[in-house]
Formats: sequence, C-alpha cells, structure tokens
Amino acid sequence: MKKNVTIKDIARIAGVHHTTVSLALRNSKALRIETKERIQGIAVEMGYRANLIAQGFRNRRSNTIGILVPSIQHHFFSKFISEISELANQADYSMMVFQSNEKQSTEKRNIEALIDNRVAGVIASVSRETTDGSFFNAFNRENIPVVFFDRVPLNAIGAKVTVNNFQGALDAVNLFIENGRKRIAFITGSSQINVYHDRLDGYKHALLQGNLPCCDKYLIEGGFLLEDGMVGAKQLLSLPERPDAILAVGDDVAIGAIKYLKSVGIKVPEDIAVIGFDNDPMGIAIEPELTTIEQPVSQIACMVLKLLLEAIDSAGEPSKEVILNASILRRKSC
Repeated sequence: MKKNVTIKDIARIAGVHHTTVSLALRNSKALRIETKERIQGIAVEMGYRANLIAQGFRNRRSNTIGILVPSIQHHFFSKFISEISELANQADYSMMVFQSNEKQSTEKRNIEALIDNRVAGVIASVSRETTDGSFFNAFNRENIPVVFFDRVPLNAIGAKVTVNNFQGALDAVNLFIENGRKRIAFITGSSQINVYHDRLDGYKHALLQGNLPCCDKYLIEGGFLLEDGMVGAKQLLSLPERPDAILAVGDDVAIGAIKYLKSVGIKVPEDIAVIGFDNDPMGIAIEPELTTIEQPVSQIACMVLKLLLEAIDSAGEPSKEVILNASILRRKSC
C-alpha cells in the first residue's frame, strides 16, 4: 500500500522545517510567494494534492452540495436532482452529482471524491448493495453534514427523509381488493433495502387484513427494469392458478409486466390488474395508462434541502427523521 505523504516528508524534500511547509499549505502571508509556490509544487508532485485542497478549504465553507444517487437515469432520482438543484440555486448553492451505478465500491470512491472537494454538505440515497452504511460516517469525521433520502442505510449518521412505502403498498393492495381481486402477486426488488422491505411488508399486511393468502409463488424477486417486469409476468403466468392482480416495485417493472401480458393475449385490467410505483412519465404512454403510487418528489426535495441547510448553518449534524406520504394516481390499469 502506498504510504501517505506527510508534511515532514515534504519538508525533507524541500529542505525546510515542517512548520514552514504547514504555513505554505495554509497559504500564509508570513512566507514569501516564491517559497510558498515552491513548497506547494513539491506537495502536489508528491501526491499531497488532496490534503492541500483540504487545507485550503478547512477554514471556509464551500458553496457546493454533493448529491450521491444510485442512478441518474431512474425517473425518481432524475426528477429529484432537477427539483433540488433549482432549490439549491435559489439558496446560492451549486450541485455536484455522483452516481454509484448500484455498486458499493463506486459509492465509496464517490464519498472520497466529495470529501476531497470539501463540499458543504451531502445528500445521499444508497446503492442496492449497501445495507450497513457506516462508511458514510467519513463525512461526519470531516464535519460534512449528510441527509439521506429514499434509500437509507443502517448505522449511518445523518438525517433521513423517506416516504411511507409500507402505506403506499398497503393502499395499492387495498385498491386491488376493493376491485374484487383475490390472487395478488408482487414483483419486488431486493428486500434488504428499506424501500423495498417496507413495500413488501405493506403488501403482506394488506393481504393479512383482507384475509387473502400470501403465497411465496406470488412473490417474484427481481430487478428494477422493464425486462424484469416481463420476466416476472411470464413466471406468474406459468403458475397453475395465475394471479388476477400484480403490484410492481416500480413503474418500469409494471410497464414490462403489461407489455408481456398483452403480448400473450391477457387483457389489462380485465384479466389481470397492474399497479406500479413512482409515477414515471412512461406510465401514461402505455395502454392502458398505468395506475401508480406517486412519491411527493417536490416535498422530499424541499425537506431534504431544509434539513441540510440548517445543519450547514449551525455547523451541526442533522439527526431528524421525516416520513412523507405517497398517494395513488388512479388510471386505467386497475
């Protein structure tokens, strides 16, 4: 492993006392410009650049907020970034956006980059691979406040803004039941993430309340793409007793399910009703238009930024947890 370069290492190469190096890295007026520039140049050549940046920002606040999301292509996250960027601009902050691509290793590298850039605060939603978020506490050690939203990890310091996904799934299943559906399937995502775990719990609770069976055969765990909805629907149709309703973990999955059902002659919603999550614009492009659980993205963005700016202004770490409500958008698929 490469040894971290220290001030004393730079002092030895520069032929000066380590106190002089410290003054140069802080851009002190006590040194001549030529001396400072020579020492700073040596520091950069030796790989001390990240520390040099940190020293330069240590005594003043950046006007940049970092955002870390699983994917900027997902409608929910892209809409959130658009909403919160506008709000941040109004508060005289710029945004630096990173995506983990659902990989914890990339997430960790993004955290290092955000710290190196001395952002004023961080807004984060974790990757599919992340359950224990203790590595996010690197921000706390650098006095950088964090607000998590949507997907929140365990063991991480920071405020949390989420949607009541339990209630959203429960409401969706209750709508199916109101419409006379009795064999309700769920094409879900990884249950280790709070969002999908809560939706699964809401689905199961609604079935229990409605005195309907919760069968493993009607639970399909997959991904979050249109193709996953098609695969899940195909698997459900292969059952001896196929479902008469499908709840999908996201709108892309729901749209994929509808596409497959229609391709094999199944009528939606007459034969099988479908409900998705997230209110993706493509939901109104498919026939029939998709009934979905809409998350209040504007409210989430407002609350996230409010909590983060409060923490930045008070030089404290936010710890509040806010849970917002989702709502059903009734269209034609249910």
